[in-house]
Amino acid sequence: MQNRITYAAFWRTGLLCSLFLMAGCSGGGDEAEVSLLPVSGTIMADGQPLADVAITFAPDGDQIGKPAYGRTDASGKYELAFSDGRMGCPPGSYRVIISKFAQPDGSAFPPDVPPEEQTAIGIEHIPPQYSDPTRTKLLAEVTPQGGEFPFEISMK
Repeated sequence: MQNRITYAAFWRTGLLCSLFLMAGCSGGGDEAEVSLLPVSGTIMADGQPLADVAITFAPDGDQIGKPAYGRTDASGKYELAFSDGRMGCPPGSYRVIISKFAQPDGSAFPPDVPPEEQTAIGIEHIPPQYSDPTRTKLLAEVTPQGGEFPFEISMK
């Protein structure tokens, strides 16, 4: 009789643990549940638009989450997309990184150049006070309305 109670208790405990694990692992980190807001802007350097520049809004401070990314067009305009490809950015505090890692002459790498070769010959064309995630002082606070975030940087 003692063994049957222990055996039944063992299986009930196992079943309860399984249910808790399934409940804890389902859906909590689903990116589709993240509310995204429209975020756009223009990046200027010394009064001129910066073309083909990457911009990243990386969560800052106590904020946990994934970054949003964008790339400027010929007029320096960008729109952010979330890490899963949907357009927009979650509300919160962000450290902003502006980067142009390209060939020494500033041109983009051809698509057939492998990443390891790009790393070997490419250079960062934006000063580290904007392009280095540990040194940038550019910040943005995305409110529940989203918004327009223009940035003016100095290449000197």
